Amino acid sequence: MSADASEFRRGWPTVLAAAAGVGLGIAGLLTYTAGIFAKDLGVAIGLSRTALGGAFFLSTVTLALALPLVGWAVDRFGPRWPAIFGSVSLSIGFLLLGTVVASVPAYIAIMAGIGFFAACSAPVAHTRAVNAVFDRSRGLALGFTQLGIGIAAMVVPPALAAVVATRGWQSGYLALSVVALLGIVPALTLPTGRALVPRSVETAPQSEMRSPTFILLLLSFGMMALAFAGLLPHFVPMLRDGGMDSRSAGALAGVIGASVIVSRVVVGWLADRIDAPRIAATCCALCAVGCLALAWQGAALAWVGAIALGTAMGSEADLIGFLTARYFGMANYGRLYAVQYASFMLMAGLSPLWVGALADYTGGYRAPLLVTAAGLVVAIVLFLRLPRTQSA
Repeated sequence: MSADASEFRRGWPTVLAAAAGVGLGIAGLLTYTAGIFAKDLGVAIGLSRTALGGAFFLSTVTLALALPLVGWAVDRFGPRWPAIFGSVSLSIGFLLLGTVVASVPAYIAIMAGIGFFAACSAPVAHTRAVNAVFDRSRGLALGFTQLGIGIAAMVVPPALAAVVATRGWQSGYLALSVVALLGIVPALTLPTGRALVPRSVETAPQSEMRSPTFILLLLSFGMMALAFAGLLPHFVPMLRDGGMDSRSAGALAGVIGASVIVSRVVVGWLADRIDAPRIAATCCALCAVGCLALAWQGAALAWVGAIALGTAMGSEADLIGFLTARYFGMANYGRLYAVQYASFMLMAGLSPLWVGALADYTGGYRAPLLVTAAGLVVAIVLFLRLPRTQSA
């Protein structure tokens, strides 16, 4: 039996638990469901699209602020208890949205609270567990882990939309609360601190955070997110502005989701075999080409843009955790990954704002697409300056 097969035979329960955990966490449940309630909340409490976007961005900010604390807790106590706390907090947050929201300020406040207190359900704890079990097949294992988010994105929104349509938006939030609470089940199978946190190597991570490699990694993924992530919520409106009907535009949005799922597994498999920073640079280059195709050919090459955006979105989730573990080891993984992930989330939250503002200013999406392509070129240069990984 090969070493890779032996790792998976020993570690597949951890991968399965981690995949279920991230799918049932804040990344899988909040991100892809917020828009389903927009119309009903507009009628019920007067929530505008601007307020919805502002509340979601505020939840991203509070999530980013909480993630370093989550990283410390994961390094100190192991993945299990932080993950359980995150599942319970996310469940309570959805329960509050479905029971006490009677005004826009209340909605915004609860969304901000979910971002902060449910941050423990983000992938920090789950990827730490996977990284600790896998070495030779770490990239592929992380790819399978992140599939949990993709599966949640495919299954939960249509099921939730059916609940909201038949029973109302309050029932939709109550259903989400129950689903989030199920995240406790996989969390209970994750290792505790005693199994994963070696007390003899509890070193301060500050020196690693000041290292050129850590800063360059932070800048690389931050630029990548700032450049391309804003196109995702604008993809369907961009195609509609180009003359495509809503059904066709929605189908192409589904192509993005399929590309995310495929790229997470493929990129993870490749990261175990070839230089990971060059994989990231290649994904940025493919996304830049897709943006140029959309800018100059519009709907005629929209499928190229959809695949390119999905590839970029899928690759980042695998590679942030993979490169953090490869460069810095596991002693302070939770805190180091949390800072990297928080930076990426902040930039991803800011990106739709500049895309929308530039589209409004120029009267279309060609300028944002060209700026995105230029930003991705900068990200490519940054990635290529990173040290080669051990798997190169």
